[in-house]
Amino acid sequence: MVSVDVLKAARLAPLAEIARAATGVVDRTAFLPLAVREASRLLNADACEAWLEETGSLSVAAMHHAPGVTVEPLDTAALERALDGQVVRSGGWLCAPIAADPAARGVLSVWREEPWTDADELLIELAATVVALGLKGFESGQFDDEARNEFLALVGHDLRSPLSNVRVGAQLARRNLDAGDIDSVREALVIIENQSGRLVDRLEALLDAVAAAGRWLIRLEPLDVPRLVESTVAPYRLAAEESGSGTRFEVHVEPGTPAARGDAEQIGQVLDHLIDNASKYAPGGLVAITVEPSGASVKVEVCDNGPGIRPEDVDRVFAPFGRGRSSASKDGYGLGLYLARNIVNAHGGRLWIARTSRSGTCMAFTLPASENEIA
Repeated sequence: MVSVDVLKAARLAPLAEIARAATGVVDRTAFLPLAVREASRLLNADACEAWLEETGSLSVAAMHHAPGVTVEPLDTAALERALDGQVVRSGGWLCAPIAADPAARGVLSVWREEPWTDADELLIELAATVVALGLKGFESGQFDDEARNEFLALVGHDLRSPLSNVRVGAQLARRNLDAGDIDSVREALVIIENQSGRLVDRLEALLDAVAAAGRWLIRLEPLDVPRLVESTVAPYRLAAEESGSGTRFEVHVEPGTPAARGDAEQIGQVLDHLIDNASKYAPGGLVAITVEPSGASVKVEVCDNGPGIRPEDVDRVFAPFGRGRSSASKDGYGLGLYLARNIVNAHGGRLWIARTSRSGTCMAFTLPASENEIA
């Protein structure tokens, strides 16, 4: 017979995982997705969301939703009561304040169909307290020399792609203007305008992240993923034509693919990182992007026919500054997949290597499907 102590230890194991992570928080975008996932396990919940109140508004910092489960929206009034310091039950939701001095600075919320108990209230209070300690520990050491250097590297990596696309657009516009091809000049100017807008958006996001102590703010809305893919691919097609590299880009959308739930700017960054990697490692080859429904999610695959990822490098490529041996001759910091996975995790999705071999690599990620149509 299994002892009561063993059963209790097993039940509290997720809380121990959150506490272990909280003792060494150096990256909130990695800590919070882990915390909501483990809080879901702790409370036997189908969903968990961490909301933080910063820069004057309350927004989702990380979420974890079980696949195939329809979760009812969290009532704003319940969030406000939890921010006042109460543990709140609202429908299937159970909410607890993430404490800060002198008031709550956020809310940890879990959802399930089964009724909540007094013991569950105690557990979520404990989990929210540990999350608060982890965030406080992170903030007490923020922007030391190492963090500052990493932040500057992130800035450089994040702005490199749109800046390169602006340059390609300008070169194409100048060449076609000299040739009198006004239609092509207009096309190039549209690319420049779009990429300049992305630069402004990313700079604003970086400033928001600094104001929010390094955490990316998520603005959730119904997201037209196929349209976002096409707009992200466009400058890469133009650059391939301009350079004569021969790299081809194909987009396939499965009929019936629903809208996703996400932040368009941040998911655009994820697509940018994946498409940039694919085109960089398969010059002159094919980059194929597929968008399709996958249960209660929207799945995106970005595939190339490059050299693939070595087995010994599979785990390294998702680490900050982690690069495989085949990356030695390529530009970059080794931050793209690290950033992309953190962004997708914070949206309640998953990013992984779907397959890799000597004939190419497929990266895949999922996002929760939206319950609302795109306006």
